[in-house]
Amino acid sequence: MKKTIFFASMILAIACGAPKVATTTAEMNQSDADRAAAKFPGTTLADLQKGKTIYEANCGKCHKLHAPNSRGEEGWKKIVPPMAKKAKLDDASMDLTLKYLVTMSEVK
Repeated sequence: MKKTIFFASMILAIACGAPKVATTTAEMNQSDADRAAAKFPGTTLADLQKGKTIYEANCGKCHKLHAPNSRGEEGWKKIVPPMAKKAKLDDASMDLTLKYLVTMSEVK
């Protein structure tokens, strides 16, 4: 009985420590960068990748990461600025995160 409780506790502890990730992620490519640059002139694939890294490293600390396509452009533009302030992101990091989320929100 003690072993069962011990192992159940261990499994629960491991499950609670699992990373909070989006249910879907898409690999970015040059066509994504082209789409981003059309909407946000000068945006590169490297910018999108930085935005994704910032999103995954900072936003998942407090809540489950949402797939970029879980919201549209207006939804992300409404949510990201106040959340970036809570996460203490600088303006450049917020901008990269928003560009990543808005661009990838169009991928189904």
